[in-house]
Amino acid sequence: MSKIESLADLFEMVGCDVSYYDLGRNITKITPQQSVQFDRKQQAYPYPFRQHAWLACLLKKPNAKNIEEQGVIWFLKLPLDEAGCLNLGTRDHFIKTIVDKILHKGEEAGLSEALEDSPYVFKPDQERMASLHAILGKDLKQPPSQYFEQVVDYLSATNFQNSDEWQNLGLQGIAELACRVHESQYQALISKAVQYAVPQIVGPLCHALEHEVLPDELQALFIERLNNENDPLIVSSYIRAISRSELNDQVLLPLFALLGSLTECNDDQVHPIAALAAKCPHWLKQNPQLLRIVMEKLAHREDGYIAFKQVTAELSQHADTKPVLWNLLRSPHISQKLAQAVSHLFSETPRSLH
Repeated sequence: MSKIESLADLFEMVGCDVSYYDLGRNITKITPQQSVQFDRKQQAYPYPFRQHAWLACLLKKPNAKNIEEQGVIWFLKLPLDEAGCLNLGTRDHFIKTIVDKILHKGEEAGLSEALEDSPYVFKPDQERMASLHAILGKDLKQPPSQYFEQVVDYLSATNFQNSDEWQNLGLQGIAELACRVHESQYQALISKAVQYAVPQIVGPLCHALEHEVLPDELQALFIERLNNENDPLIVSSYIRAISRSELNDQVLLPLFALLGSLTECNDDQVHPIAALAAKCPHWLKQNPQLLRIVMEKLAHREDGYIAFKQVTAELSQHADTKPVLWNLLRSPHISQKLAQAVSHLFSETPRSLH
């Protein structure tokens, strides 16, 4: 057996072509060039999230004609080093465990059972799994599922908002609708759903849309809804839906309005702040004032700095936001409350951190 020095070598050994999708902050297809670069440690991993690479590896047997014949999808969570590159020691340990299993069980059994009991495996939640299958099916030019037709039929009805049929709709159909957002007839249905569907449909639809760059018309609709929505969970969902958009004044103004005062942060406001930190770090990097409002509000909460610590940890682990965050926290111009929160961050004993 030839020496195996990368993930690509491993997949070549088992006779599979591989396509990579990042499942960290959003679902994003990784280009062949990117995959070579991070696999060989020529470049940092392109989409770090919480100091890991969250990979969906679609293993394809040569000459496979459809998704059922693709083989398997491996979900790998591999740690990154301080430079944002794959930790090669961990990667090589992962490869060794896979090779050992395949050598003992044979290639076919090994491929399907190789990840059993592996510490490098993660399981996506139901929403993310539905979105991944929808995106894979579309990329592979497969027809949508029956659940898609049920969602389309429901939203096409004249008075669907008065029907209880939404309870019979599946996440898979909602995700398949979202990944067709650039097709005009489905964009119209999405717009209709956002305005009139029950929250149990709007929430998952927004979460599926966070993997897409929205058309301008739909982005404008979400911004308008931000100005008029009172439910903090739906507000958070709207932010997630437009999170891949560029930050501009049309987005900033409603964000500033809903965040409000620097010195107040009730439990309802934590939801949109969490959405901004988890899904929109590029916005916080681009607009330091938005970042300052977020951190000041969290520092003014009477919760023992719990939310402040969580958001600080999230943004500190992102290469884009780490420098601007620490520039803010070291600034002599922050409020006394924020300075106290920063001091608390560094003065905690190890016991209190657990």
